[in-house]
Amino acid sequence: MSISAEEEHPKKALGWAARDSSAHLSPFTFSRRETGEKDVAFKVLYCGICHSDLHMIKNEWGNAVYPFLPG
Repeated sequence: MSISAEEEHPKKALGWAARDSSAHLSPFTFSRRETGEKDVAFKVLYCGICHSDLHMIKNEWGNAVYPFLPG
């Protein structure tokens, strides 16, 4: 019996994602795994985007996978 995606990654998260090469970012909800005993949890208050992220958002290198969450 296989585990559903919701069971494997039960923690809900929010980020800003490019959904195509238009470079428009919009809110994006996704699931991630629970924090384990060897993990560190922290709250991100600010996040930057580097120039490499801009290349990936616009798929200028030809290998972007969307949705793409930069930063």
